[in-house]
Amino acid sequence: MAVRTTVPLLGLKEKERLHCFYGKVNPPVFALTFPDDTLVFDQVDTTRLCMVMFDFINQTIIVAASIQAVKDSSTLELVAKETVTHTHARNYFRVDAATKVAASAIPQEEVPQETPIWRLFGDTVDLSGSGLLCSFSEPLEPGVRTRIELTLPTRDMEVIVALGHVVRCRKINEHFFHIAVHFDEIDSESQDKIMACCFELQRRYLRMRVQLESVNTA
Repeated sequence: MAVRTTVPLLGLKEKERLHCFYGKVNPPVFALTFPDDTLVFDQVDTTRLCMVMFDFINQTIIVAASIQAVKDSSTLELVAKETVTHTHARNYFRVDAATKVAASAIPQEEVPQETPIWRLFGDTVDLSGSGLLCSFSEPLEPGVRTRIELTLPTRDMEVIVALGHVVRCRKINEHFFHIAVHFDEIDSESQDKIMACCFELQRRYLRMRVQLESVNTA
């Protein structure tokens, strides 16, 4: 079964988000097998929990699991500890989503008025209740505080506003950067709207996958 997981790495607070395959061992023990070269196993932090996401048509179940062993160059053996509640799922459930986003400086009274106020326009790569990954034409340094205006990819195209900070910035090419932002200040109603959007997108992707599999096996 194909699943998604967040794997903790040594020296990094942000976990690596990967696709892999679930295999039953002896419950609550199970295995995750990763495609070649997607995970550097000697960098895996076995002292922290993994979050494993099982996607079904009507729901996504998130299980917190400890890493029991690195079995070989492509397999981790884990022990399921608990099912993550909806509240905590906000921090882990993430879905691919391409929609408009703007990031801008947060005005500060002590900054001189002649200081230029920056503003970037781009698109999201993925989205969760606790943050998002964006693509912009210019970089932002980790730690920079920013105001986010996110257009939800729903029928109403509602705009969500939140304050956050840059977690990491990765250069893709000369004029293309992937920037991860964590929400620091967002009201609960807006966060719930983001989560509802994520779950709806995930259900849509799953329905499409089932339809494609039906066509391929016909």
